[in-house]
Amino acid sequence: MSISHISKSIYQLDITPPDFRGALSTDITCDIAIIGGGLTGVSTALSLSEKGLNVCLFEAGSIGDGGSGRNGGQICQGWSASFEKLSKYIDPKLQQDMWLTGIEGPPLIKDRIEKYNIDCDVQWGYVHTAIHKGHMRELDDYQRSFEQRGYSQLTALPDKSSLFNYICSDAYIGGLYDSGSGHLHPLKYLIGLAKAATKAGAHIYTNSPISSIQTTKHTNKLITENGLIISAEQLIICGNVYLGSVAPKKLRGRIAPVTSSVMATEPLSVSEIEDTIPSKAAIADGNTALNYFRIDTQNRLIFGGRASYLNTDPLNVEADLKNRMKAVFPNLMHKKIMQAWSGRIGITVNRLPDFGRVSDTAIYVQGYSGHGVAFSGVAAHILSEAATGNNKRFNQLIKVPHMPFPGGPLRTPILALGMGWYKMKDYFQI
Repeated sequence: MSISHISKSIYQLDITPPDFRGALSTDITCDIAIIGGGLTGVSTALSLSEKGLNVCLFEAGSIGDGGSGRNGGQICQGWSASFEKLSKYIDPKLQQDMWLTGIEGPPLIKDRIEKYNIDCDVQWGYVHTAIHKGHMRELDDYQRSFEQRGYSQLTALPDKSSLFNYICSDAYIGGLYDSGSGHLHPLKYLIGLAKAATKAGAHIYTNSPISSIQTTKHTNKLITENGLIISAEQLIICGNVYLGSVAPKKLRGRIAPVTSSVMATEPLSVSEIEDTIPSKAAIADGNTALNYFRIDTQNRLIFGGRASYLNTDPLNVEADLKNRMKAVFPNLMHKKIMQAWSGRIGITVNRLPDFGRVSDTAIYVQGYSGHGVAFSGVAAHILSEAATGNNKRFNQLIKVPHMPFPGGPLRTPILALGMGWYKMKDYFQI
């Protein structure tokens, strides 16, 4: 999709990504071509360049123009759907390995921040909040499932008094604290990864939109909008929902775009922070159409939500998000909104990431379903493993069946109707 007309995120106002090599100006040949300058593509370029491969990455705009520079910055633990759903398709002997894959994301982020000295305002701590007793039961099940497999960083918050040590809001009755998850400035993190990738030898081309993908058993040819030709032994497609019509046919029906909106307030005072999120943890509620928010290192409240399945640019983003914020923090309604924006998330029918092959020499991943900040780095490791002959994890994940979304040309209104049902369930707390 074109994103030139969408409001910039607060992150894009904070920092401007470098152009790196700028627009491609001549035909080139490389070992591996990567499409997509978001967290997945850049992380994959970093991993492969450190293995000594000649890697070229192509981004239609600036790096982070898509979801990687527009999200809420939340580092979420685990798979985007329950591990029980995933485990049905995994070899029993490999299930513990795949469980560990699901929780690899946050430690990987921590390691990369330290290894590459990336200043990205990271803060650790995450609270899953419950609006009603049904959510509390879900959190109990979540904690039990994680702890049975050895995860030890969860703390139950069974009532308001315990919850108020982390978040002060009458909207919630309890929650679950995770010290192993957190939040960061996603664009600063992405730029840090991209700089590390170029230092390792990767070639990052910005403002280089691809108009055609041609894959064969032995080679891949990409054609840019300017008619330039890129020849690569292998191709890795990481454009997710922003690929649009360039996406190979196999990829198109297996994800759907969901628009999520975010806003940033002016900085909160010390007393306002103590009265809202004294822990400065990231927060997300248990609704399907959830709210998610955090206080960043500049003391701005970054507040997101308002999921829409309609494939149109949202209207009245700021007003709608302020109403959502009012239900959680009515004491902040006087705060000025510095920026409001939207971005698109790729979701799959089963809410599990879609790994696959387009040909013997072309692979892809898409559809993180809301867990992209953390899981993109893990996916990049899996893709780079597969590109260098280690297919163990990749071959397990391509066994997960991904049904196309129903409806064909009508799938967007059908999805919107379906989401309306879940929003009604959220409203009536059922």
